[in-house]
Amino acid sequence: MREREEDASELATEAASDAAADYPIKSVRKAIAILNALSQARRPLRISELAGRLQMSVSATSRLMTTLSSGGLTYQDEETGRCYLGLGLTVLGSDALGRRELDHLAIPVLDELVGRLDCYVSLSRLERGRVVIMRARATSFSPRDLSLFSVVPMHACAPGKVLASALGEESIRAILAEQGLDPFTANTLTCVDAFLSEVEAFRSCGFALDNEEIAYGLRHVATPIYDEAGRVVAAISAGGRLPELPLENMGALLRTLHLGCLRISRELGFRGTPPLDLGRFAVQDGTPGGDA
Repeated sequence: MREREEDASELATEAASDAAADYPIKSVRKAIAILNALSQARRPLRISELAGRLQMSVSATSRLMTTLSSGGLTYQDEETGRCYLGLGLTVLGSDALGRRELDHLAIPVLDELVGRLDCYVSLSRLERGRVVIMRARATSFSPRDLSLFSVVPMHACAPGKVLASALGEESIRAILAEQGLDPFTANTLTCVDAFLSEVEAFRSCGFALDNEEIAYGLRHVATPIYDEAGRVVAAISAGGRLPELPLENMGALLRTLHLGCLRISRELGFRGTPPLDLGRFAVQDGTPGGDA
Protein backbone atom coordinates (compact mmCIF):
# COMPACT_ATOMS: atom_id res chain seq x y z
CA MET A 1 0.00 0.00 0.00
CA ARG A 2 2.78 2.36 0.95
CA GLU A 3 4.64 1.61 -2.28
CA ARG A 4 1.49 2.39 -4.29
CA GLU A 5 1.15 5.73 -2.54
CA GLU A 6 4.81 6.54 -3.17
CA ASP A 7 4.45 5.48 -6.78
CA ALA A 8 1.33 7.60 -7.23
CA SER A 9 3.16 10.56 -5.72
CA GLU A 10 6.10 9.97 -8.05
CA LEU A 11 3.86 9.85 -11.10
CA ALA A 12 1.94 12.92 -9.98
CA THR A 13 5.18 14.84 -9.56
CA GLU A 14 6.29 13.76 -13.02
CA ALA A 15 2.97 14.76 -14.54
CA ALA A 16 3.13 18.20 -12.94
CA SER A 17 6.69 18.65 -14.12
CA ASP A 18 5.86 17.48 -17.64
CA ALA A 19 2.93 19.86 -17.80
CA ALA A 20 5.16 22.76 -16.80
CA ALA A 21 7.67 22.10 -19.58
CA ASP A 22 7.42 20.16 -22.81
CA TYR A 23 11.07 19.14 -22.59
CA PRO A 24 12.54 17.14 -21.05
CA ILE A 25 9.69 14.72 -20.37
CA LYS A 26 10.72 12.83 -17.25
CA SER A 27 9.09 9.52 -18.14
CA VAL A 28 10.97 9.46 -21.45
CA ARG A 29 14.17 10.46 -19.72
CA LYS A 30 13.72 7.62 -17.22
CA ALA A 31 13.09 5.15 -20.03
CA ILE A 32 16.34 6.27 -21.62
CA ALA A 33 18.06 5.85 -18.25
CA ILE A 34 16.82 2.25 -18.11
CA LEU A 35 18.26 1.53 -21.56
CA ASN A 36 21.58 3.09 -20.59
CA ALA A 37 21.69 1.15 -17.32
CA LEU A 38 21.10 -2.15 -19.13
CA SER A 39 23.74 -1.24 -21.68
CA GLN A 40 26.36 -0.37 -19.08
CA ALA A 41 25.66 -3.36 -16.82
CA ARG A 42 27.87 -6.38 -17.38
CA ARG A 43 25.03 -8.77 -16.72
CA PRO A 44 21.23 -8.85 -16.99
CA LEU A 45 19.50 -6.96 -14.18
CA ARG A 46 16.38 -7.62 -12.16
CA ILE A 47 13.70 -4.93 -11.91
CA SER A 48 14.64 -4.29 -8.29
CA GLU A 49 18.29 -3.79 -9.26
CA LEU A 50 17.33 -1.36 -12.01
CA ALA A 51 15.10 0.56 -9.64
CA GLY A 52 17.88 0.77 -7.06
CA ARG A 53 20.45 1.98 -9.57
CA LEU A 54 18.13 4.63 -10.95
CA GLN A 55 16.54 5.58 -7.61
CA MET A 56 13.05 4.82 -8.90
CA SER A 57 10.22 2.81 -7.36
CA VAL A 58 10.00 -0.83 -8.37
CA SER A 59 6.47 -0.50 -9.77
CA ALA A 60 7.32 2.56 -11.88
CA THR A 61 10.41 0.79 -13.20
CA SER A 62 8.34 -2.29 -13.99
CA ARG A 63 5.78 -0.28 -15.96
CA LEU A 64 8.46 1.47 -17.97
CA MET A 65 10.08 -1.90 -18.70
CA THR A 66 6.73 -3.26 -19.89
CA THR A 67 6.34 -0.33 -22.25
CA LEU A 68 9.87 -0.69 -23.58
CA SER A 69 9.39 -4.44 -24.01
CA SER A 70 6.21 -3.91 -26.02
CA GLY A 71 8.30 -1.95 -28.51
CA GLY A 72 11.02 -4.59 -28.63
CA LEU A 73 13.55 -2.30 -26.96
CA THR A 74 13.96 -4.49 -23.88
CA TYR A 75 13.27 -8.11 -22.94
CA GLN A 76 12.52 -9.68 -19.57
CA ASP A 77 13.09 -13.39 -19.09
CA GLU A 78 9.93 -14.90 -17.61
CA GLU A 79 11.79 -17.56 -15.63
CA THR A 80 14.61 -15.50 -14.12
CA GLY A 81 12.97 -12.07 -14.17
CA ARG A 82 16.19 -10.59 -15.49
CA CYS A 83 16.09 -7.78 -18.05
CA TYR A 84 18.04 -7.44 -21.28
CA LEU A 85 18.28 -4.96 -24.12
CA GLY A 86 15.92 -5.97 -26.93
CA LEU A 87 16.68 -6.79 -30.55
CA GLY A 88 14.49 -3.87 -31.58
CA LEU A 89 17.44 -1.62 -30.73
CA THR A 90 19.54 -3.46 -33.30
CA VAL A 91 16.96 -2.73 -36.00
CA LEU A 92 16.81 0.94 -35.06
CA GLY A 93 20.58 1.14 -34.86
CA SER A 94 20.96 -0.47 -38.27
CA ASP A 95 18.52 2.02 -39.79
CA ALA A 96 20.40 4.91 -38.19
CA LEU A 97 23.73 3.65 -39.48
CA GLY A 98 22.35 3.21 -42.96
CA ARG A 99 21.58 6.90 -43.12
CA ARG A 100 25.04 8.10 -42.14
CA GLU A 101 27.30 9.51 -44.82
CA LEU A 102 30.37 8.06 -43.14
CA ASP A 103 28.97 4.53 -43.25
CA HIS A 104 28.10 4.78 -46.95
CA LEU A 105 31.64 5.92 -47.69
CA ALA A 106 33.29 3.35 -45.42
CA ILE A 107 31.49 0.17 -46.48
CA PRO A 108 33.25 -0.31 -49.86
CA VAL A 109 36.60 0.58 -48.29
CA LEU A 110 36.08 -1.98 -45.51
CA ASP A 111 35.20 -4.64 -48.07
CA GLU A 112 38.34 -3.84 -50.04
CA LEU A 113 40.54 -3.83 -46.95
CA VAL A 114 39.35 -7.18 -45.65
CA GLY A 115 40.03 -8.67 -49.08
CA ARG A 116 43.53 -7.23 -49.27
CA LEU A 117 44.57 -7.78 -45.68
CA ASP A 118 42.70 -11.06 -45.09
CA CYS A 119 41.94 -10.18 -41.48
CA TYR A 120 39.17 -8.74 -39.34
CA VAL A 121 38.44 -5.07 -40.17
CA SER A 122 36.04 -2.73 -38.39
CA LEU A 123 34.83 0.87 -38.34
CA SER A 124 34.32 2.45 -34.94
CA ARG A 125 33.29 5.75 -33.40
CA LEU A 126 33.32 7.20 -29.92
CA GLU A 127 29.85 7.48 -28.40
CA ARG A 128 29.60 8.91 -24.88
CA GLY A 129 33.12 7.87 -24.08
CA ARG A 130 32.76 4.32 -25.36
CA VAL A 131 34.08 2.76 -28.55
CA VAL A 132 31.18 1.47 -30.63
CA ILE A 133 31.81 -0.90 -33.55
CA MET A 134 29.63 0.56 -36.31
CA ARG A 135 30.58 -1.77 -39.16
CA ALA A 136 32.63 -4.95 -39.18
CA ARG A 137 34.02 -7.34 -41.75
CA ALA A 138 35.62 -10.70 -40.96
CA THR A 139 37.21 -13.45 -43.02
CA SER A 140 36.69 -17.16 -42.57
CA PHE A 141 40.16 -17.34 -41.05
CA SER A 142 39.99 -14.36 -38.71
CA PRO A 143 38.36 -14.47 -35.27
CA ARG A 144 35.00 -12.80 -34.92
CA ASP A 145 36.18 -11.33 -31.66
CA LEU A 146 34.18 -8.13 -32.10
CA SER A 147 30.82 -7.81 -33.81
CA LEU A 148 28.51 -5.10 -35.07
CA PHE A 149 27.23 -2.88 -32.26
CA SER A 150 29.85 -4.21 -29.84
CA VAL A 151 30.85 -1.68 -27.22
CA VAL A 152 34.53 -1.78 -26.30
CA PRO A 153 36.26 -0.02 -23.39
CA MET A 154 38.22 2.98 -24.67
CA HIS A 155 41.35 2.16 -22.66
CA ALA A 156 41.70 -1.43 -23.87
CA CYS A 157 41.69 -1.23 -27.66
CA ALA A 158 43.57 0.40 -30.53
CA PRO A 159 40.55 2.37 -31.84
CA GLY A 160 40.05 3.81 -28.35
CA LYS A 161 43.51 5.37 -28.40
CA VAL A 162 42.85 6.86 -31.84
CA LEU A 163 39.40 8.21 -31.00
CA ALA A 164 40.51 9.60 -27.64
CA SER A 165 42.92 11.87 -29.50
CA ALA A 166 39.96 14.06 -30.47
CA LEU A 167 39.39 14.85 -26.79
CA GLY A 168 41.27 17.05 -24.38
CA GLU A 169 43.19 15.57 -21.46
CA GLU A 170 40.55 16.62 -18.92
CA SER A 171 37.79 14.92 -20.93
CA ILE A 172 39.84 11.73 -21.24
CA ARG A 173 40.54 11.68 -17.52
CA ALA A 174 36.85 12.25 -16.74
CA ILE A 175 35.77 9.37 -19.00
CA LEU A 176 38.33 6.98 -17.54
CA ALA A 177 37.42 8.02 -14.00
CA GLU A 178 33.77 7.23 -14.69
CA GLN A 179 34.28 4.00 -16.61
CA GLY A 180 37.35 2.69 -14.83
CA LEU A 181 40.34 0.91 -16.34
CA ASP A 182 39.47 -2.73 -15.77
CA PRO A 183 42.26 -5.18 -16.71
CA PHE A 184 41.21 -7.67 -19.38
CA THR A 185 44.70 -9.12 -19.70
CA ALA A 186 48.09 -8.49 -18.13
CA ASN A 187 48.78 -6.08 -21.02
CA THR A 188 45.72 -3.87 -20.49
CA LEU A 189 46.56 -0.27 -19.66
CA THR A 190 45.30 0.35 -16.14
CA CYS A 191 47.02 3.70 -15.54
CA VAL A 192 45.52 6.93 -16.87
CA ASP A 193 48.93 8.46 -17.54
CA ALA A 194 49.99 5.38 -19.51
CA PHE A 195 46.87 5.66 -21.66
CA LEU A 196 47.49 9.38 -22.21
CA SER A 197 51.02 8.53 -23.34
CA GLU A 198 49.61 6.09 -25.90
CA VAL A 199 47.22 8.77 -27.18
CA GLU A 200 50.09 11.23 -27.52
CA ALA A 201 52.16 8.60 -29.32
CA PHE A 202 49.31 8.14 -31.79
CA ARG A 203 49.23 11.87 -32.51
CA SER A 204 52.88 11.62 -33.54
CA CYS A 205 52.94 8.36 -35.50
CA GLY A 206 49.39 8.24 -36.91
CA PHE A 207 48.38 4.79 -35.70
CA ALA A 208 47.65 2.89 -32.49
CA LEU A 209 48.45 -0.67 -31.49
CA ASP A 210 46.60 -3.05 -29.17
CA ASN A 211 48.89 -5.95 -28.33
CA GLU A 212 46.80 -8.47 -26.37
CA GLU A 213 45.20 -5.66 -24.36
CA ILE A 214 41.55 -6.60 -24.93
CA ALA A 215 42.06 -10.39 -25.16
CA TYR A 216 44.96 -12.81 -25.05
CA GLY A 217 46.22 -13.97 -28.41
CA LEU A 218 44.79 -11.04 -30.38
CA ARG A 219 46.48 -8.00 -31.89
CA HIS A 220 44.82 -4.93 -33.44
CA VAL A 221 46.04 -1.76 -35.11
CA ALA A 222 43.95 1.31 -35.91
CA THR A 223 44.25 4.45 -38.03
CA PRO A 224 42.04 7.57 -38.05
CA ILE A 225 39.38 9.06 -40.29
CA TYR A 226 39.25 12.87 -40.33
CA ASP A 227 36.43 15.25 -41.19
CA GLU A 228 36.65 18.50 -43.14
CA ALA A 229 37.85 20.39 -40.07
CA GLY A 230 40.64 17.89 -39.41
CA ARG A 231 38.95 16.29 -36.42
CA VAL A 232 39.27 12.55 -35.78
CA VAL A 233 35.70 11.30 -36.22
CA ALA A 234 36.19 7.55 -36.61
CA ALA A 235 38.80 4.82 -36.79
CA ILE A 236 39.33 1.72 -38.87
CA SER A 237 41.07 -1.16 -37.16
CA ALA A 238 42.44 -4.44 -38.41
CA GLY A 239 43.19 -7.40 -36.22
CA GLY A 240 43.46 -11.09 -35.70
CA ARG A 241 45.42 -13.80 -33.95
CA LEU A 242 49.08 -13.14 -33.23
CA PRO A 243 50.44 -15.78 -35.67
CA GLU A 244 48.37 -14.22 -38.48
CA LEU A 245 49.57 -10.68 -37.71
CA PRO A 246 53.30 -10.85 -36.95
CA LEU A 247 54.95 -7.56 -36.05
CA GLU A 248 57.22 -7.76 -39.10
CA ASN A 249 54.12 -7.42 -41.31
CA MET A 250 52.63 -4.48 -39.43
CA GLY A 251 54.29 -1.82 -41.59
CA ALA A 252 52.65 -2.91 -44.84
CA LEU A 253 49.32 -3.53 -43.12
CA LEU A 254 49.33 -0.08 -41.53
CA ARG A 255 50.23 1.60 -44.81
CA THR A 256 47.22 -0.02 -46.50
CA LEU A 257 44.94 0.81 -43.56
CA HIS A 258 46.19 4.41 -43.55
CA LEU A 259 45.46 4.86 -47.26
CA GLY A 260 41.97 3.40 -46.84
CA CYS A 261 41.19 5.86 -44.05
CA LEU A 262 42.65 8.71 -46.08
CA ARG A 263 40.31 7.91 -48.99
CA ILE A 264 37.31 8.21 -46.69
CA SER A 265 38.72 11.36 -45.08
CA ARG A 266 39.11 12.98 -48.50
CA GLU A 267 35.47 12.19 -49.29
CA LEU A 268 34.52 13.92 -46.03
CA GLY A 269 36.41 17.04 -47.14
CA PHE A 270 39.71 16.57 -45.29
CA ARG A 271 42.63 18.14 -47.17
CA GLY A 272 45.41 17.79 -44.64
CA THR A 273 48.33 15.39 -44.53
CA PRO A 274 47.98 12.99 -41.59
CA PRO A 275 51.15 11.55 -40.07
CA LEU A 276 52.25 7.97 -40.60
CA ASP A 277 55.57 7.15 -38.98
CA LEU A 278 56.36 3.47 -39.53
CA GLY A 279 59.83 3.69 -38.04
CA ARG A 280 59.12 0.98 -35.50
CA PHE A 281 58.04 -1.45 -38.23
CA ALA A 282 59.96 -2.51 -41.31
CA VAL A 283 57.79 -2.29 -44.43
CA GLN A 284 58.78 -5.19 -46.61
CA ASP A 285 57.71 -5.83 -50.19
CA GLY A 286 55.41 -8.78 -50.54
CA THR A 287 53.89 -8.48 -47.08
CA PRO A 288 50.07 -8.20 -46.78
CA GLY A 289 48.66 -5.02 -48.20
CA GLY A 290 51.38 -3.68 -50.47
CA ASP A 291 50.85 -0.34 -52.16
CA ALA A 292 47.28 0.93 -52.35
